[in-house]
Amino acid sequence: MKKNNPKILIAFNQPVGGIYESYDGRINKTKVEESIDLSEVGVIEEFEEIRCTLNNLGFDTTNINILNDVEYLIRELKREEPDVIFNLVESVEGESLKEMFIAGIFELMNIPYTGCDAYSLGLCLNKHKAKMFLKAAGVNIPNWRLYTDPLTVISGNHLQFPVIVKPSWEDASVGISEESVVHDEHNLKTRVEYMYENFKQPILVEEYIDGREINSGILGDQEKIALPLSEIDFSTLPGDLPKIVTYDGKWMTESIYYKATVPVCPAPLKDEIADQIKAMSLSISELFGCRDYCRVDLRLTKNNVPYVLEVNPNPDISQDAGFPRAAKTYGLSYEELLVTIINFALARK
Repeated sequence: MKKNNPKILIAFNQPVGGIYESYDGRINKTKVEESIDLSEVGVIEEFEEIRCTLNNLGFDTTNINILNDVEYLIRELKREEPDVIFNLVESVEGESLKEMFIAGIFELMNIPYTGCDAYSLGLCLNKHKAKMFLKAAGVNIPNWRLYTDPLTVISGNHLQFPVIVKPSWEDASVGISEESVVHDEHNLKTRVEYMYENFKQPILVEEYIDGREINSGILGDQEKIALPLSEIDFSTLPGDLPKIVTYDGKWMTESIYYKATVPVCPAPLKDEIADQIKAMSLSISELFGCRDYCRVDLRLTKNNVPYVLEVNPNPDISQDAGFPRAAKTYGLSYEELLVTIINFALARK
């Protein structure tokens, strides 16, 4: 049963430094940079925006910074007794793959929380397993290979160059830079070795799909809707840079990639193409068990063939981010979007 003014606990994680030497994925740096994940700094900004918005709406809010202390977390949850948790946790001690465990704690304590459940988070954030699911379902995806040892990068990898090299367990474009797209075996080996040494996890290599970058937001739980599609406009990006969404493009406001990768919503697509992508994205969100809000990232070839790149189970929902922008285009204000997400969670109470 919903309360008129439910007690909302906003859960987030404090940024940590020193997990990786580099988050932007560059081998050739011009200066020594602080080793901190700016995407996690973005979570703090997201938290502040959501907290202020909910407070202005008259909600009873409190918050908790998720630390690497399960006993503390459980103790605080018991003390606060929230009606619902607004879950903004994206990592534990800097490790993205562990965020699913926090959702699992909420689940075991029978506290409703926003966003995807532990299963969906874990599946989506393991890029290799997600691709296996998509392939088994007959979804178009780029051919790929997973390297668990850089010494296995040998000729005859059966992928068509160019390819893009990514860490398998990260999100928020961590590890992605202009150096991520490689065109030959020698540079592939160099890139995989660097990524493996820096991120200490399996490295995913997939064929680079030349085309338009499309984001498809999905909103809902039992009944879902596909929001208006967004596109990343690469038209002002210098020609010598690969047309990809990089770490800099998301988090470094003074970078070339940030300034020259402009989101456009709604994406200028023919209705039949947009409808095809939306229908496919809705099916994928069901396949992965996503709920409340998620995003499917795709590439659309010159022949209008969509290739799914990733399923994002917890896209940024700060006010100027892509998902709220798509929701606004659909007709939902930022305040309405947050209340809608909270109501999805409360309905599961």
